[in-house]
Amino acid sequence: MHNWQRIFAYVTGSVVFGLLLILLSRNYLQYINRGGQTAFLFLLGFGLVFLNLNFGISRRFVLKAPHSKWACWVMAFITFLPTLFWVYTKYVGLEEWKSLFVGVVVCSAFLGSYLGIWRGGVKREKYIRRLREEEKGDLPDELKRPHDDLNKN
Repeated sequence: MHNWQRIFAYVTGSVVFGLLLILLSRNYLQYINRGGQTAFLFLLGFGLVFLNLNFGISRRFVLKAPHSKWACWVMAFITFLPTLFWVYTKYVGLEEWKSLFVGVVVCSAFLGSYLGIWRGGVKREKYIRRLREEEKGDLPDELKRPHDDLNKN
């Protein structure tokens, strides 16, 4: 495995972010059970947070390690795993909304990873294209070989 150190760092970071996310947002889960606009807004908020988090992690990872895209899917799974563990092992006030909440979290995490992989690949291609264009460009005369004009004495 070529990038095992990077994969290990990003996966452990995903665990930390997943745990941090549920610890910071556990008090807001009760508002989803109220129904109506409140539930919709909080479901949307949780979905956007998981989408954005996994988008950022996956995009950054693909920029550095483009041939290990499978790790992005593992990171998405690990990101929402603590939230699902918390929801199913602790009473959080999500009686009839639990399945919808789980669906929103899982779908948004995987959608964020998919979009992050795609956007990271696009950004990497632009970066490589720019580097190749810079290589082809000629250097100014004063930067090519300035020591050729020096006296041999």
